[in-house]
Amino acid sequence: MIKILKFHSGQAALIIVFGLGMMGVLMALAFSFFGPRTIIRHKHLTDSLKAYYAAQSGIDELMIRLRSHHNFGDSWDMEYQLDSGAVFYATISGDLNTKIATSTGIFKDFTRQIEVKVASSSSKISFLFAVQSGQGGFELERSTQVRGMDGKPGNIYSNGDILGESWSSGQTGSKILGDAWAVGKISGLAGDDTGGVYIAGNAQADELIRCSIDGNAQATIPPTDCSYGGDFNIADPPQPMPTEPVDIDFWKQQAEQASVWLGDCIIDSKTGPSDCSGEAKQLGPVKIEGNFIINSNSEFTLTGPVWVEGDLTINSNTDIHIDESLGSEGVVIVVDYPSDKFGRGKIETESNVDFFQTSSGGPAVFISTNTQDNCLSSPAISVASNTSTVVFSAPDGCIFFRSNSFVRGVSAKKIHLSSNSIIEYDPRLATVILKTGLGGWAVTGFKETKE
Repeated sequence: MIKILKFHSGQAALIIVFGLGMMGVLMALAFSFFGPRTIIRHKHLTDSLKAYYAAQSGIDELMIRLRSHHNFGDSWDMEYQLDSGAVFYATISGDLNTKIATSTGIFKDFTRQIEVKVASSSSKISFLFAVQSGQGGFELERSTQVRGMDGKPGNIYSNGDILGESWSSGQTGSKILGDAWAVGKISGLAGDDTGGVYIAGNAQADELIRCSIDGNAQATIPPTDCSYGGDFNIADPPQPMPTEPVDIDFWKQQAEQASVWLGDCIIDSKTGPSDCSGEAKQLGPVKIEGNFIINSNSEFTLTGPVWVEGDLTINSNTDIHIDESLGSEGVVIVVDYPSDKFGRGKIETESNVDFFQTSSGGPAVFISTNTQDNCLSSPAISVASNTSTVVFSAPDGCIFFRSNSFVRGVSAKKIHLSSNSIIEYDPRLATVILKTGLGGWAVTGFKETKE
């Protein structure tokens, strides 16, 4: 009995060892078959994205020149090799009314091509950058990000400085996940001896003092406490660019000609005598000769431009819709008190305010003409969280984003991004056209033509 028991135990052990061995062989075979394929697919995806970002860089270069009134003639082209090894070939052609910009990015065996159409129109905001700031510059606290949707870059352009609280690429960083241009310096928010900015793409500035740059770097003098992963070139700083405000006078005129509301307008969950949205809960086009107050738990639809001759306050838990008839153009809300642009004409939004774009991406564009540029004490626009489908513009003042804010695009004299806040660029903002027929340039089409 004992010998038989030992014999069966040995058999069991051999079977187990044999089974484990076969399993190991099968796993090794499976890995040898699937592992390389997975690695190859991942590598191909990475290489294709590098070609796409190269093409996007070419479009950015052409659009910067277009906005700077570069004389292209009937056609113009350029070629540039990026630090990644990718190359873009960019061309632009057309007349005084329409132009087509095409950029082809090539990396190894992959080719990506982007085409942008532009037409004459001056009353739009065409956001080619996630952030565009004036002389007041752009400030980023810790744990902030500027990025694009779906892993695409979020580029910024500042006519002043770009200042951050941390150059870390980790959670605590003041991060720009794209390219950055600064007419002034890129440095620390509290001074040139601390803090800094992390830039995932390329950077160009007058001075690079405190920063970490993954791509190429350009400045008038060598960087101080600023590392870079690509090449460094001595070059002139970027030229100031117009912040491209909407034709405010036109939209004020359109609103006033349609109708006028005397006194304050207060939108509530229930219709009252001071509610300018009526029983249908619709508003526009209209001029409000007073303050515009949207109380908590309200819901209404914007059907045309609005001029608020006072202040605009949007309280929490509010739903604001854009009428589908407005299509991709969206709607403009101008907050302007002409006789006191320093003390009046401000915009303030609270948390949990949801803005619903049209199905074709038409946004609400909120503009304040207030000239307050002290972000911490009295900004022209103060934004709380969840304004994720809105464009804000304050061409002569500051926009202050409170902690945990989220926004798609912003243009202002000065911009301050508080901790845990995100600006996530929506490429559809590049196609926003608010037509007046008064001349200028608007992006009318954006598509990838080769992948």
